[in-house]
Amino acid sequence: MTGAGRRRRESVRTQAAELFEQEDKPSEVARRLRVSPKSAYHWHQLWREGGHRPRAPATRGLFCASFRVA
Repeated sequence: MTGAGRRRRESVRTQAAELFEQEDKPSEVARRLRVSPKSAYHWHQLWREGGHRPRAPATRGLFCASFRVA
């Protein structure tokens, strides 16, 4: 993924966190941000566990623990 793509993805995640803070449901966040419901529910789970903290970029080739699916 390009640097611009990573910045765009982080921007959408930040917007999602802001919507979660406003008590929007993941399904509504998915609709408003035009992302999959699965992504929105996953981001919501991460947000509940740690609040609004954008994830630091992962080093290429390393798995980021914040993306482990339970």
